Amino acid sequence: MTATILAAVAIAVVIVLAILAFLWFRAYRYTEAWRKGEFRGAALGFLVFVGGLFGHRLPPPPQARIESVSSAPTLPEEISDKEP
Repeated sequence: MTATILAAVAIAVVIVLAILAFLWFRAYRYTEAWRKGEFRGAALGFLVFVGGLFGHRLPPPPQARIESVSSAPTLPEEISDKEP
């Protein structure tokens, strides 16, 4: 009987600690320390590693679009022989 009560108390303590850790992390992830911390990099590296084992990959970073702001043609194939 006492082993059952002891196990129930241990499970309750673990659940309370898990809830407190979740609430702490929920507040911590919006701080500047999280954005620049080493834990974030380690956690992301771990998730990328574990996800790779199951076939999940990070998408490639988005490519920057470079557009010309001038209206004049700049490449020889854009220049026509006709006058405007």
